[in-house]
This record gives sequence, C-alpha cells and structure tokens, in this order.
Amino acid sequence: MRGRRRWGRRRSAPTTATEEQPTVEAPATDVSITANDYSFDPPSTFDGGLTSLSFTNAGTEPHLAAFASLAPGTTLEEVRAALSAPPALGPPAGPPPFTEVAGFPSADPGVAGKLPAGDYVVHCPLPSPDGTSHTAKGMITQVTVGEGPDGPLPTSIGTVEAVDFGFTSVPSLQAGTNVVRLNNRGKQPHEINLVELGPGTTIDDVLAWFKEPAGPPPMRSLSGVAVSPGTEGTAEFELERGSTYALICAIPDFLGDFQPHVTKGMFTTPFTAGS
Repeated sequence: MRGRRRWGRRRSAPTTATEEQPTVEAPATDVSITANDYSFDPPSTFDGGLTSLSFTNAGTEPHLAAFASLAPGTTLEEVRAALSAPPALGPPAGPPPFTEVAGFPSADPGVAGKLPAGDYVVHCPLPSPDGTSHTAKGMITQVTVGEGPDGPLPTSIGTVEAVDFGFTSVPSLQAGTNVVRLNNRGKQPHEINLVELGPGTTIDDVLAWFKEPAGPPPMRSLSGVAVSPGTEGTAEFELERGSTYALICAIPDFLGDFQPHVTKGMFTTPFTAGS
C-alpha cells in the first residue's frame, strides 16, 4: 500500500489586488485502519472534518469500514443488533438506532471525505461466504470523532451521481490514476466501489453472489468511497490497461429489506480502462 495523502488547499487573504496569493496545505485528518477476518482496529478517538483514510485489508475476504452515527440515547449493542439482523427477516421494527454517514471499501490511500464530530460505530456490513454479515461476526466497534479542519475535496476527473438505486452519470476512466467524486442525490447512503472482474466473470455472477453469497466472491474490491445523502466524497482509483472493472454499491438497504443496493440495480456495465 502506498503512503497516505493529504487533500485540500486553502488560500490566505490577499494583501493587494495584484499580489500573488500563496496556498497552504489544509491539515486534513489522516486515519489508518487495518481489517482482518473479522475485526479491525480504527483509533478509538480522532479529529474529523476533512478526512483522508488509509485502509489496509489484511484479511482473505472483501472488507469495508462503514461509519454510522449513533442516534441519541442508543448503545453499541442496540446498533449491533440492528445491523446484524438476518436479511431474510428484514431490519428490526422502528427507526434504526443509527444513521449511515460514510464508508470506505477495501481501498488504496486517496479516499477523502468530511466526517462531522460525534459518536460512531465502525462496521463491515459485507456478507461472508456463509451468508452472515461481517458485522454479525464481530466486525464492529465504537469511535468518537472530534472537531477537525475543513477544506475542499481533491480535484477529480469527473463526478458520479448516485440515486436510489442507480448511477446517473459515470466519467470515462483511463488506465492509471483516476480521482473520482461521488455526489449522493439519493435518500440513502451510497458508494462507488471499484471491483475487478476475473477472466470469464460477468456482472450477473457478481449479482448472484450478492443475492446468495456462497464461496469466494467472483470479483476483487479495490477502492471506493461511501457518503450519506446530500454529501460528497472522493476516491482514487488505480486501473490497469486490459483489466475489466465495474462500479457497484454494496451497501445494504437499511430502510428496506437489507439487500445490497447492487442487487437493486446499482452497478455499471463492466468496462476496460482506456489508454
């Protein structure tokens, strides 16, 4: 994995109308998380605001770090129970004791977003080969986020617009480094998760696995970012010429049947990176 990256620039106030305005690096909060099967180690406290994440997947399965804000008066155990509900039964009755805020799939450094101060649970909602979510297997912990610096997100090559349940625009991605912005116009949290399809693998194979997980996944999760409704984040994608990719949203439908959004149409047609 490469080193972490700070994002965002701010300009100082001009002294004259013609004087050059120097730029300084915005002090983005750097957060490092390592995932295993089935645990991870986010810091228990850190400052939020403009946040740059390094996420290392040391496990054998795909993982992501999803941040959910605790509703007032709720406990970690109540959130764990709600997030661990079997998909066939649907979520527990009543409003969820959390609000999904942001998330970072198995990712290279270069994921940036804005994280408000508050109490969160960090969990991995992805399914294991036996169909049980990683959250239910214990991949959940609580963190406290303090006030942090603000600043602009990094410059991107284009913006993916997410709605419930689809992507309405996707920029053309080239071989090499691509910084992509996600704008969530839906009513639920959404992500852009870059997955690489193996030889002979189709998007139908990916959908079938998310509907009924059994055995290893037919794709490799590379990088991405998830954001709450009405917010934006960026992800840095590294694409290799000749490889086949797709963008998906694998977040469960917490307001409905708990099924991953990809099974409801949130995926792109597979593509090969251009030169």
